[in-house]
Amino acid sequence: MTKPELEKKIFLHLTKVTSSTLDEMKNIFKCTDDDLMNIIKKNTKTNSEPLGFILINDETTPAQYSIEETNYLTIHTQVENYLKGIDGILTLFYRNLSTQSNLFKIDSDTPLDLSKKGKTIFDSISLILDRIQQLSFLITYYKSMDKIPKNMISQADEDHKKCLDMYSKIIKKLKNIPIKEKINQEAIELYLFKHQFVINHLNSSI
Repeated sequence: MTKPELEKKIFLHLTKVTSSTLDEMKNIFKCTDDDLMNIIKKNTKTNSEPLGFILINDETTPAQYSIEETNYLTIHTQVENYLKGIDGILTLFYRNLSTQSNLFKIDSDTPLDLSKKGKTIFDSISLILDRIQQLSFLITYYKSMDKIPKNMISQADEDHKKCLDMYSKIIKKLKNIPIKEKINQEAIELYLFKHQFVINHLNSSI
């Protein structure tokens, strides 16, 4: 099971129950602790991660996880603000990729072993792509559960398209960045490979 598939299953599971524990979800999905925790952590709503849709109640033992209920107008506002706010930081990342002399550890025995600088850049872009995918999940969920007012359905479709367009735009931009070193180009292509199926997922959920 791929991580996006596991993420979707966790999301759908939490929409059908009042709450669930980590052990319950691990038993249901037969996944590893690391995969489960990474998805939960990425999608948990906190002060520093306001786009998260999973709530955690750690006052109980074991901790309980649930889906946050909100109205679609809030999600629409999140989509608008987030997509508008990432242009500047993306431009900086693109510039860093095109000017970076080496994205890899020079003395590494492992091919395509990212340097600290390279890992920082790719991890930062991955975080942005993950957030866009997260917003897409929320839109799809609210639409499938008939939680979007009729007068906002067309807006929801437009918001979902904006997520897909931005995701695809980032991937296309990365493909077309002028890179001096061939091995750096190979790094970008390897990095992009794991994101191709996400575009297909976003397309299929429109």
